[in-house]
Amino acid sequence: MSGVVLPEMRETRLATGLRVVVARRPGVPLAAARLAVRAGSALDPEGAFGLAHLVAISARRGAGRRSGRVIDDLVESLGANLAGGAEEDASIHGLSAPVEVLPRLLEVLAAVVARPSFPPPEFERLRRSERAELAHDSDEASTVADRALLEAVYAGHPYGHAVEGRGQDLGRIRRRDAEAFHARWFGPGSALLVVSGPVDPDATVEEAERRLGTWKPAPATPGEIPAALRRPRRVVIVDKADASQVQIRIGGVAIARRSPDYFPALVGNTVLGGGFTSRLVESIRVNRGLTYGVRSRFGVGRSTGLFAISSFTKNETAGELVEVALAEMARFAASGPSGEEVSRAASYLAGLFPLSLETHDHWADRIADAWIYGYEVDEVSGFQARIRSVTPEEAQKATARHLPVEDGVVLAVGPAGPLERQLSRFGPVEVWPVRRVM
Repeated sequence: MSGVVLPEMRETRLATGLRVVVARRPGVPLAAARLAVRAGSALDPEGAFGLAHLVAISARRGAGRRSGRVIDDLVESLGANLAGGAEEDASIHGLSAPVEVLPRLLEVLAAVVARPSFPPPEFERLRRSERAELAHDSDEASTVADRALLEAVYAGHPYGHAVEGRGQDLGRIRRRDAEAFHARWFGPGSALLVVSGPVDPDATVEEAERRLGTWKPAPATPGEIPAALRRPRRVVIVDKADASQVQIRIGGVAIARRSPDYFPALVGNTVLGGGFTSRLVESIRVNRGLTYGVRSRFGVGRSTGLFAISSFTKNETAGELVEVALAEMARFAASGPSGEEVSRAASYLAGLFPLSLETHDHWADRIADAWIYGYEVDEVSGFQARIRSVTPEEAQKATARHLPVEDGVVLAVGPAGPLERQLSRFGPVEVWPVRRVM
């Protein structure tokens, strides 16, 4: 199978420092744009977790001289979509529009990112809505587990909270905090504009200069976030007395996206727990009948990442599931996958990959990701070949380096008393209330 072919790309840096990448692609007469800024939730101040998220989602509720309603009506009337959000490492606003109206909507996108007005009624409405959604989500044990895992694994690191923040923090955040965050971090020197589709590169760069050429520099430039520290294993129980099933997470500090271990670890994890025929599924679901679902993954960021096993089981079998999962992980770290397993995993990953690059939006996202996470966009064209070149030894060594065989966290969400009795053999136990992470 031939590799993925990169579109014709042109990169320009404006005098303000803004990077502009135009990816010219034939096809449907639509264009996709992404305007990303290195101002994600990792920059949330202590006690204001969720601030970057609020800034991102409230920006389109008023920008430049337009109200949120006017922006909504304009975007809808032109058959376009415009949305924004924050991640750990960046805030990203995305646009998808018919190519003939792209110049008009690039002006809207530029205003939303560079000149949001944060109208007080709209900001307060969104803040209250986000708090209410978190209160609702606190009833979902799986959501609680995923959020708690971040805090438990990263423990004081800038990645150690969910992007959406916590209800108690959102209750303290005010509009002036959003204005100050935006004024401090949002500037062209730490931003990237990507446009993908059947567009003219010269005209697109000229339009970017017209709309963003006067964007004022931000007073602060985000620095590189340090890697998180690995710690001895401990057990964290989030006490949820009404849970009839326990949510289990086993996690630890792992790789950044730009790590040389990324590709072999991706293959190794597919064998271990990344697919329906994985070893974890075989040992925990098929052989023991402890759950209907179990999976593992590497979650990667710019500076660091995490490895996580996720599952659920009856309250009384939580200890058994953890024991089997830890044993399977240790066996994999020691002996690794077979050649046949690596071949199947590589074929699976390589076969799926082109499906993630079918549209102009896919390509805009991929190019922005490469900039955010610090890898070369050329990796996209070489992805399939690189995956297929991974050997069993490479997969074993790379995966083993990042599996929490003796460190990390065993985390459970359920009734604390019964769970503590089952899980204390795996490490010292901490019991958290749900409100700590929600």
